Amino acid sequence: MSRLNVKIGFVPSYREFTENSIPVPEWVLKMRRDALAAFRQVAGLQVVAPAACPEDHIRLDAGQGYTPDGVICNLDQAEAVADFFQREKVAGLIIGTLNFGDERSAVKIAERLRVPVLLYATKEPPVPAGPSMGRVSDSYCGTLSLASGLYRRKLPFHFAGIVYAEEAEFLADVDKFVRAVAVVKALKGARIGQIGVRPQPFETVAYDETAMIRKFGQNVICAEVSDIVSRAKRYADDDPAVLAKIGQMRSEVAEITVADALLLKIVKMELAVADFYTRQGLSALGMQCWYSMQDLWGMQTCAVFSRLTAAGMLTACETDILGSLSMMVNYNVALGETVPHFIDWTIQHRENENRFLTWHCGNSPVCLANDPRKTALRARGDMAGALLPDSADPQAGLYQFQLKPGKVTFCRLAEYDDCWKMLITTGEIIPSDEVLAGTWAWVEVKDHRKLYRTLVEEGFIHHASMIHGDQTTSLLLACKFLDIQPVLVE
Repeated sequence: MSRLNVKIGFVPSYREFTENSIPVPEWVLKMRRDALAAFRQVAGLQVVAPAACPEDHIRLDAGQGYTPDGVICNLDQAEAVADFFQREKVAGLIIGTLNFGDERSAVKIAERLRVPVLLYATKEPPVPAGPSMGRVSDSYCGTLSLASGLYRRKLPFHFAGIVYAEEAEFLADVDKFVRAVAVVKALKGARIGQIGVRPQPFETVAYDETAMIRKFGQNVICAEVSDIVSRAKRYADDDPAVLAKIGQMRSEVAEITVADALLLKIVKMELAVADFYTRQGLSALGMQCWYSMQDLWGMQTCAVFSRLTAAGMLTACETDILGSLSMMVNYNVALGETVPHFIDWTIQHRENENRFLTWHCGNSPVCLANDPRKTALRARGDMAGALLPDSADPQAGLYQFQLKPGKVTFCRLAEYDDCWKMLITTGEIIPSDEVLAGTWAWVEVKDHRKLYRTLVEEGFIHHASMIHGDQTTSLLLACKFLDIQPVLVE
C-alpha cells in the first residue's frame, strides 16, 4: 500500500518583546529546529513551514514563505504566511508557542485558512542563572491568550499539552491529528460516484445529496449500469489490459472455479468502472450490484468491488453512498496503509453472545485474507467449488475467504434532518475453523447488546466499513473538526 501524505502548516509563534527586535532569541530558534526535526518522525506528515531567507534571514516574502528567521510574531508576517500556506494547500495547522507566542498573528493564520488546528505549549527549560522571574519560554502564559483567540472565533482546535516537540506522547498526538486531518481533507469537496440505483427493497440506503453538499461541499457523479456495461463491451478479449488483469486475478487467489469466459467479463467490468472512477476524479463509489448487472452483463460484481477497493478505489455495495463515505473515513484515517472491508452486520454468534458475523457476498480485498492458501473465486451457487464452471452463470464472480485476525474499527456515517453522526466502535476478529460463503469474519466485542441496541436506536443501518487497527482517537478528533456527532460504543 502507498501511504497517503497530509500537508500541515507549522506556525512557529513567538512574542517580539521589543519592536523589530533582531536577532530572534536563540531559545525560539532551538524550539523551531527541534519541532521540525521531531515532525519528520511522523508517518504521513508533510510539513510546510516558513523559512529564513538564505540571503539576509530577515526578508518577508509570501511567495517563498520567508519570514525573519522562519518564525512569526506580527500580523504582516501572518498575512504573508497565510498566503503561502494557501498556495501550498495545507490541510491543517500546528501552532507552537515557542516562547510566550503572539496570539494575533497565529490566530490570524488559523482564521484565514479555517482548517483543523493542533496547538501546543513549550515546556520551560532549566531556571536561568542570576536574578530572573524563573522563566525563559513563558509559553504557559501565552498559550492561554492564543487559545482564547481561537475559541472566540469558533475555530475548533486540539490542544496537545505543554511539551517538548521530541516527546513520544506529543508525537503520538501529532500522528492522531494528522490522521484526523486526512479524514477532513478527504470528505471536504469530494466527488462520489453512483452507478445505478439502489436495490428496490432498500430504502435503508437512501441518502440526501443536498445534505452532502451543505455539509461537505461534495458532488455525486451518476452513471447508469448500462453506460458502464457499454464501456466494458469495448474491450477486446486480447486487449493487453484485459490479459494483465486476468493474470493478476489468477495470481491473487489459490483457487478459481469460474469459467474463463466469466473471468473476461469480470476484468472488463473492472476496467470500465476504474475508467469511470479515474475520469471523474472520484474519491469513493457506490454501485448497484443486483440485478441489473446480472441481466445486462451476466456476472456478479463482488470481485470487481474487491479489486477496486484494494487499489484505493473505494467501492460500496448496493449503491450505499453514505457507506462509501464511511469507507473513505476508515481508509484516510489509516493513511492508505490498509484498506477497509464493506460489511453487513449479519448474525449474532449462536454460542458467544458478544460475537457477530461481519460478512458480505465476496467483496473483501484479497490482501485481507487470513490464509492466502484458502482463497477462492466462486459462483454464488457453488461456494464449495464442487461443480463444473458454467460460462453462462450470472452469479459467478465472488471471492470466498476468512479475514485475518486482529483489532478492527467500525465506522458508519448517518444523516437525518441535516444532522450528521458517526458510529465508532472496535472489536477483535477471532479466527474460526468454519468454512462460510463469501468474505467474512467473526468479531468479538466487549458488549454486543449495547452495540446492537445503539445501532437500532441511533438509526444506523445494516452496512458499515470495517478496517484493521484501532482508529478511535483520530475518528473522535475528526468528528470534532467536522462538527459531526460521534456515537462511540466502547
